[in-house]
Amino acid sequence: MTQLDLDALNRLLWYFGAHRVITVAARVGILRRLAEASSSIEELSAELEHDPLATGKVVRALTALGLVVNDDDRYRVAESLVPYFRTGSDDIAPFLEHHHGMYESWGANLEPWLKSGEWQTRPRAPEDIACFGNAMRAIGTHAARRVVERLDLSSTESMLDVGGGFGHWAQEFCRANPDLYVTVLDVPPVAEMAGSALVGGDLADRIRFVGGDYLTSDYGADYDLVLFANVLHQESDDHAAEMVRKGAAALAPGGRVVVVDFAIDDARQSSVMGALFAIQMRSFGDTHPEPSIRGWMEAAGLRNVRRTDVGTDRWLIEGEKRD
Repeated sequence: MTQLDLDALNRLLWYFGAHRVITVAARVGILRRLAEASSSIEELSAELEHDPLATGKVVRALTALGLVVNDDDRYRVAESLVPYFRTGSDDIAPFLEHHHGMYESWGANLEPWLKSGEWQTRPRAPEDIACFGNAMRAIGTHAARRVVERLDLSSTESMLDVGGGFGHWAQEFCRANPDLYVTVLDVPPVAEMAGSALVGGDLADRIRFVGGDYLTSDYGADYDLVLFANVLHQESDDHAAEMVRKGAAALAPGGRVVVVDFAIDDARQSSVMGALFAIQMRSFGDTHPEPSIRGWMEAAGLRNVRRTDVGTDRWLIEGEKRD
């Protein structure tokens, strides 16, 4: 990141306002409505029963941010973003709702955490688990599609998805390879919900959900691929290293461990998204740099460890088990 002057700092501070505008506009239906069809401010505010002045200012701010375009005073979501705000399989509204809650928590807890090291949490109720799972599905599906484009899955027939949630990664991998069968390991409430949701679907016979604890449960054996997708950042260095070791031990000869996670520079201070995300992981996890992940793989006996960038803020790192 380049050196900031006062004007650049001021713009950076306003990014929090941009976050609020985007997430609230999604929550109250503005972005979904403008993804479906163009509208004037008057039509939009009347249809959604919103204040016209407030609606106009929010829509014009969304236009300034690049999410919405204006054509002769009729507004619509930018074409490249339409699938993400329109109801359907690509809809990221659940993730935006999760993001909104995350930053509400930051507002309440960041200062107390700095002073005491304590971040107030509460046990997750079933509705919280469902909400989080839907959020991860909404954003994770898009990341999974990018990853499968960069992986050779032609000879991969069995996969273990560690901490795989509602199976959104497993589904994209199965769609990329019709011969692939996946076991998804996650905590029992998640595994039960996810398995029920998949019943009757086209992939129900190829994805199996197993309830357990990825720190203590047995991973099994003879997998062609063990996937850690956005999981290692939830754990400390010691726990993450042990998970990679267990993943490597569960491989068939020639199999691969694949780690997908947020990218961060070695000093953990130049990658903006990775450094900010590390705050969300608080004391229980972290955004792990490449040398750490590479070291865990090599210590587990994996060879040919390599990194592939997936967008600007995410990477996949894979290593192979010797034949």
